[in-house]
Amino acid sequence: MRTFAGLLASIAALALVSGCATPAPSSASPTLQTYLQFAGPPIDSFTYLGRYDGFRAFGQRDVVIWTNINDAYALRLMSPCVSLPFANGVKLTSSVNTVTRSVDAVLVGGDRCRIESIRHVDYLAMKKAHIGVP
Repeated sequence: MRTFAGLLASIAALALVSGCATPAPSSASPTLQTYLQFAGPPIDSFTYLGRYDGFRAFGQRDVVIWTNINDAYALRLMSPCVSLPFANGVKLTSSVNTVTRSVDAVLVGGDRCRIESIRHVDYLAMKKAHIGVP
């Protein structure tokens, strides 16, 4: 009987420890509002050299694009981009290495979604504040 009680106690302790070791839920990821807290005022354009370091979609009208490890741009699209929430990759149109609001677009699958607004996100400051950033 004593061995069985010890076994149960060990199982309970193991369950408690493994529960503490589980990764943080995805809800710990920054929300669009978090990115916008670190965003400057709307700008007309930004330089884009044909590649980006990553992106994160927020619904059908908002996407954050990283142009390097510490800088990102929050883009608001003019109309819903239906494929955006499910995209594995996006492309940006540009003219002379410049992405301009109201002129350029985010390309996702067969969708061409024009950019309504652009805001620079100080991702370095966001990382320093440790807000949802690993």
